[in-house]
Amino acid sequence: MIKKILALIIITISFTNAQSSSAYTRYGIGDLKYSFSTRYQGLGQLGVSLQDKYHISTINPATWSNFDRTKIEFALSYNGVIINGSNNKIFSAETEIEGVNFGFPISTDLGIGFAMGLVPFSRVSYQSKQNFSNADSLIYNYDLIFEGKGGLSKIFLGSSVKIPFDWSVGATFDYYFGNFKYLSAISFNNLTNFASEYNLVYRPTGFGATFGILSPDLNKYLGIENLSNLNLGASVNYFSRFNTDSVVTSISSVLLDTIALYSDYMELPIKFNIGLSFVLNQRYLFTFDYSSQNFSDFKLFSKTSDNLQNSFKVSTGFELQPINDLSPKFWERVLWRVGLSFEKTPYKFSGIGINQYSFFGGLSMPINPDNLIDISLQYSTRGTNEKNLLKEDFIRLNLSLVFNELWFLRFDK
Repeated sequence: MIKKILALIIITISFTNAQSSSAYTRYGIGDLKYSFSTRYQGLGQLGVSLQDKYHISTINPATWSNFDRTKIEFALSYNGVIINGSNNKIFSAETEIEGVNFGFPISTDLGIGFAMGLVPFSRVSYQSKQNFSNADSLIYNYDLIFEGKGGLSKIFLGSSVKIPFDWSVGATFDYYFGNFKYLSAISFNNLTNFASEYNLVYRPTGFGATFGILSPDLNKYLGIENLSNLNLGASVNYFSRFNTDSVVTSISSVLLDTIALYSDYMELPIKFNIGLSFVLNQRYLFTFDYSSQNFSDFKLFSKTSDNLQNSFKVSTGFELQPINDLSPKFWERVLWRVGLSFEKTPYKFSGIGINQYSFFGGLSMPINPDNLIDISLQYSTRGTNEKNLLKEDFIRLNLSLVFNELWFLRFDK
């Protein structure tokens, strides 16, 4: 059963092409990637307070304190978008490798866990083509083309530890790097006029850190019947000033010229995350999360943007956990989950903020008691056609392979 489902997903993803498009990603650093794990994607993308024996959280390193096995996660995604303009509608899609995470316990008694990984942090992907007719016989008809591609990625490594009263703290050292490519081109429908294009490339690099804290099960103080794993978590992402190189080139049918080459800084605002989760009757997991980032303070080459605003995201998730992890019946060992979120995105135009509403669903299918295949599906809608803006509908499919193995065992002599 597992092999058939996995083969079908891979075949479906392998034959999708083109690129996912969103003109809004032209501004700032593009769309933010809130979480790497497919499980957290199915719960609304955050999961700040979840202690997870199978997965590695990239949003709160304090949750690594319950590592009991070596963990490896691989992930990829399919992203499709329907863009609704005032007069037309288009669909485009692409497949991406999301990254890899690796973690293991150092001391289960002290809650010391270690993890590292390479994950995407933001994503720019859009393409626009406008056709123009001209009555001047010397110019003829022409097309204007605008494209953007790239984003930021993050390499992180860090650790967690338990502190008095069974609280946990964690921290990571982060290295960010990226490549943002923007193209503006004009193409004529004849051989008399020469096509030309301008390419703008940003290459930011810099450092950051993530700090997290996680409470123990707070229900031991409340004593509420049938309630367990009542955890409160919080984390902060700090960013240094990113050194940013910029190259502007002009290309025509007869000339390639570098117009400008210079370096400056990119400044990202601090991100705050907080979450609450609990389990009812040992089976029903609920999560509530909030994340915010003041993108009105974002600076590129010492300049802010009128098209960026302070953003936040609220989400909630529900997971149905199996009665028996060792049941011989496959579907009795599957974990099911759903999530909802509202996001005030960093984008605004003509005084109108771009809001996003999302619905998530997902499941975890056990390969064996310790290894999983995670699948999540996201449907989101954002934007409006008011004032000639764009309304976008997203479909995103995430797939992860999660391995938990007994490595680095230490035996007493």
